[in-house]
Amino acid sequence: MMHSSNKQCQNCFLLDKKLKIKDTTVTSLLKTKTIQNVNTQGCIISQGCLPLNIYCVAEGKINTIERDLEGRENLVSTFTASNIFPLTNIVSDQPTDYEFIAEGKARLCCFPVKTVRELLAVDPQLSILFLQNACSRGLDSYERIVILQSKSAAEKVTRTVEQFLDADGYCRLTRKEISLWANLTIETVIRTLTSLEKKKRVKKSPLGIQLLPQ
Repeated sequence: MMHSSNKQCQNCFLLDKKLKIKDTTVTSLLKTKTIQNVNTQGCIISQGCLPLNIYCVAEGKINTIERDLEGRENLVSTFTASNIFPLTNIVSDQPTDYEFIAEGKARLCCFPVKTVRELLAVDPQLSILFLQNACSRGLDSYERIVILQSKSAAEKVTRTVEQFLDADGYCRLTRKEISLWANLTIETVIRTLTSLEKKKRVKKSPLGIQLLPQ
C-alpha cells in the first residue's frame, strides 16, 4: 500500500541539521514523498528492474539479495532505519542487479528519482548526504571481505555479529542472514553460536545477539 504523506519520520535524513540542506529542497522532497508499507518478505525492487524511487527506511529491515543462475541467494547488504537505497540509481539508468526484500514488515519513504536528481543539481548538501551514504556502504563491503577471508566459522560469525550491532548493542540478524553474509550453512551458524555462547563470547536473547566483553 502506498499513500502520500508530508509527515517526517523521527530519524528522517531531512532532519539532519549538520548538512544544512536547503529548505526548498526539504519542501520539494516532502511534497513528492509517498509512504510504502511492505509485508514480511515483500519485494520492493525486483532484480532486473529500473527503480523509479529512492527509498529511505522508516521502520523495519530491507535485505539486498543477489540470485545466481541456479537461484541461490547471496546477501549483499542490509538496510535499517534511516538508510537510503538504491544509491546507484541516483546517477545511473541501469536496471538493478539485485532484489530488495523486506525481512519483516517495513515502512518506507519513497522519493521519485527524477525529483532527487533535479535537486542534486541545485543543492550540494544533498549530494554530500548521498556520498556519505555511499561511503558507508563501501566500508560495509570491505568489512564483509574481511569476514569472508576469516579462517574459522567462529571468527566469521563473531565479526558478522559485531558488524551489525545496533545502537543498543544487539545484532538483530536472523540465522539465515548471518549464514548468507558469512557464507556458511545455517546449521554451521547455529552450532557456532551455541559454542560461542557456552564460551561466554556471545549472549542470545529475544532482542538479538550481544557480544560479551572478553
